[in-house]
Order: sequence, then C-alpha cells, then structure tokens
Amino acid sequence: MRFHFIDYSATYFKTIAKKHLPSRRSGKFVQIINHSTNDEYLVLSPKELSVYHANIVERFCLLNGDIPGSYNAKKDYFEIHDPDWEVTCGGVWAIDEENKILTIGGESKMYGQVNGTELKKKITAMKDMDLHTQIVKAR
Repeated sequence: MRFHFIDYSATYFKTIAKKHLPSRRSGKFVQIINHSTNDEYLVLSPKELSVYHANIVERFCLLNGDIPGSYNAKKDYFEIHDPDWEVTCGGVWAIDEENKILTIGGESKMYGQVNGTELKKKITAMKDMDLHTQIVKAR
C-alpha cells in the first residue's frame, strides 16, 4: 500500500488567512484508503479550517477528482458514496517543527479510533518525514 501524507496547513495559513505558517500548529485528521489503487492517505487539517472531521473528508473528495459523497442532516459526517474509498479513522494532531515532533492520536466519534502503532510505522517509513512521531491514546 502506498502511503500519502497531506497537510492542509499551508493552504489555510498562507492562502486563506494570508499569514505565515506557524511552526506549532494543531488540528484534526482523517485516514482514507482507496481500495482500487491501494493508496492510503493521512490528511491533516488545522483546527481553524475544519470544525468536524467531515470537513476534511469533503475537502479531500473535492480536491481528488470530485469523489462523490454527501453530508448527513447535522453536517458532522460526510459519507463517501464511491465503494472504492473508505474513511478508516480520525483523530487529532499537533506539530512542533522547532522540536521536530508530530503528535497524533485520539479518535473521531464519526469515523473511529486510529491504530497508532500501525500509523506510526507508516509515518516513520516515509523518507522525507523529518519529524519524530508520538502517538497518544484516545481518552
């Protein structure tokens, strides 16, 4: 499986907010798999950009070929309608670039809890990842 790390922080801070990218930032994430291509995506979004994990899923779907999906009535869950795509979990993250630390963990009420051990292995295996990864348990 090919693992992709996507961080929407630069999009939010530089493009939308017209600010510098802070070295310390945090937010929510989702993990999404495309079963037909065997691609897995860890998608981070700063807290200022995504109130719900569903917002990240919707943005990912729009930016990756307009993958079909829709919100529930409460707008806190975005369901992907293409059976090749699956949201496997969600949680929270924090990056401290000065100390080179990525902290990830928690859970999404709508998409489930992250498997921290497996996710840490995938992040650590990335050649261009220059951050030490810490996993925190869901409360």
